[in-house]
Amino acid sequence: MHGWVAHLRAGGTTPWLAWTEPSDPDPAPTGRVLPGAQQLELLRRVNLARESSARPRGEGDHERTRLADRVLAAPAAGRGKADLPVVGAASGGFGAQPVDPATVSAHELLRVASTLLADDLVALGPDPVRRGLPRPWRRRFRLVGDPVVTTAAREHLLGRGRPEGGPRPFVVAVGGPLDEMLAHTWTQRCFEHGSRPWADWLRFWRERDQLPARVDLDDSIRRWGGHRPYVRVVTDLDQLPAHLGVRRLPEVRVPGADQAELARRISAVVGLRVPIGERPALMRTLQRRMPDTGVPPVVVPPTEHDWVASSAARTTRALTRAGYPVVGDLADLAPRAAVRPGLSRHGGADDRQVLELAIRMIVDPGWRTGRERKVER
Repeated sequence: MHGWVAHLRAGGTTPWLAWTEPSDPDPAPTGRVLPGAQQLELLRRVNLARESSARPRGEGDHERTRLADRVLAAPAAGRGKADLPVVGAASGGFGAQPVDPATVSAHELLRVASTLLADDLVALGPDPVRRGLPRPWRRRFRLVGDPVVTTAAREHLLGRGRPEGGPRPFVVAVGGPLDEMLAHTWTQRCFEHGSRPWADWLRFWRERDQLPARVDLDDSIRRWGGHRPYVRVVTDLDQLPAHLGVRRLPEVRVPGADQAELARRISAVVGLRVPIGERPALMRTLQRRMPDTGVPPVVVPPTEHDWVASSAARTTRALTRAGYPVVGDLADLAPRAAVRPGLSRHGGADDRQVLELAIRMIVDPGWRTGRERKVER
């Protein structure tokens, strides 16, 4: 067994059941007597990813060994099984049943990978926030509504000297198809304080027949004290810049389902590493730097369509009764019931897609060492 661990530390990719070499009598230290099956299989897959990458073989042996030791010593975060013993290796005869590392699920491997990436993110630190010199005659506004759109707009405007707030601001409520707003809200929450899994989060709100605070436009407007002359409900995003006092805003790219799910798992570990107030800045840094994979964003599954449609109708009635000026059409709040290929039946990413992204980020440190990557284009 120790010989196979040494093989993996040296960059090997042979599966455990195919390993035929004798054990090394003097194994190199890895921080524990024997790593768990999750750590060993994750390291094997990391080695496979390094082999398929463009980096020359033999380059960076010290960095490779350092990474291997980190993987082997990393604990498995979150709910799940403890470190699993490997079938065929000596065990104490109690605890979890030994397993073949090649059969360990992607969910278990992600528990280890998320710990590694969270430690990398904390070591990186948050990107500096760009703050332009405030312009005295700027339009005063308060942005509410779709979190992905408003977060990107808020950051862009802050960098141009147009911070949110001020005396008697216009409350600009950004709306859209309610199913997309729900998906955006969960996605952005993953890149701030973390969240439940997508399907569980939707079920939580459906069972209460309520909308999250940032999706409920009528409640958001009232919470900020918006009065009819100083409110704009914007469903036509092409006209949003004019109501914020600028000519244009950057186009917003919504993170993919795999990115959001990986961020959700990383956020849970980051919350154990830093004070709660520091987590959103770190997670926003991750959102800017996380590589794109082409996986589409999460969608509301068909089982929730009836609830979303009834919630959209209720929101439309509330905004109509309030008489707020609308830029666009309140009919735009109706769900689109989008269907996107490549997602699970729950409308989120498959664990294997998330694991591929996690391994890519472990193998390629470009997201940490390069300049910050824009999510908004």
